[in-house]
Amino acid sequence: MMSPETIKEKVQTIIQLPALPTIAMEIVDLVDNPKTSASKLGKLISTDQALTAKVLKIANSPFYGFPRKISTIDFAIIVLGYDALKEIVISISLVSSLQKKGDAMFDAKGFWDHAIMSGVLARRLARDLGYRVSGEVFVGGLLHDMGVSVLHRYFKSEHKRIMEIVRETDLTALEAEESVLGVTHAEVGGWLAERWNLPSHLVEAISMHHTPGRAENNKELVALIHCADVFAGRMAAQTVEFDKGIDFDQEALNRLQLTDAAALQDYMENYRELVKGDLEAVTQFEQTREA
Repeated sequence: MMSPETIKEKVQTIIQLPALPTIAMEIVDLVDNPKTSASKLGKLISTDQALTAKVLKIANSPFYGFPRKISTIDFAIIVLGYDALKEIVISISLVSSLQKKGDAMFDAKGFWDHAIMSGVLARRLARDLGYRVSGEVFVGGLLHDMGVSVLHRYFKSEHKRIMEIVRETDLTALEAEESVLGVTHAEVGGWLAERWNLPSHLVEAISMHHTPGRAENNKELVALIHCADVFAGRMAAQTVEFDKGIDFDQEALNRLQLTDAAALQDYMENYRELVKGDLEAVTQFEQTREA
C-alpha cells in the first residue's frame, strides 16, 4: 500500500493535473479587487466567446431565478453581482478541467449530477438557515468530491479495488479508500485544491466534508457542504457509490442547529420538491461541459 505521503506527492506532481485557465484567474483577481468596475470586468470576460456564452447560459438558469432574460455580460454583472459571477466562472472552469468519461467503475453522469445537486442544496440550505457565507458555497458543494475524479483518473488500479470492495462488502466507501490507500478522496481533493491555490476555506471544505468536526477556518461552510452532500446522496435516483455508508455528522447538525429529527425530515421533503425545479439548471450545466 502506498503511504499517504507518496500519494500526496503524486497528486501534487502529476503533470496532467489541469491548472485554472488564465482568464479565470484574472477574473477572480478582478472580482476580489474593490476598485474593479463592472465595465472592466465585462470587457475581460467578453474576450473569451466560449466563456461568455457559458456564463450567460448559467446566469439564465433557475440557479439564479432572475425573471428577465440576461443577454449581456454587463447586465449579468449588474444583476447577479460580483460574487455570483465569480462563482459561475470558477464553476465553469473547474468542471471543464475535471470532466472525464465514465466506465464500469465510474458513473460520470451520476458523479456530476451529485456534485451539482450538492452545490444547489448547499446554497439553498445556507439561505434557509440564514448563514451569510460567501458565494463560494456553491463552488464548495460542486467540488467537494473532486478527489474521486482524481482517484479514478490517476490511481486506476487502486480505484478499481476500492470500488470492488464497496460493491462486495459492507465497508463504507471511506473505509474502502482507507484500506487500499491509507487516505480518502476528501484528503486527495483537498491536496488538489491546494495545488490550485483555492481559498483556504474551500480547501478545508473539500478535505473535511466527511469530517466537519475538524474544521477550523469556516465551520459553518464545512457543515453546510457536509449536510448538502448527505441530502443529495439521499435524493439520488441511484446509489452514490463513492458515498456509500455516509450519514449526517452530529457535530455538523449541531453547528447548523438541525438536531430535531422531524425538522431535518421536513427539510429533506421540501428540498426534494425544490430540486425538481433545478433539473433544467443541471441539464444546462451539463451542456456547458460539452460545449
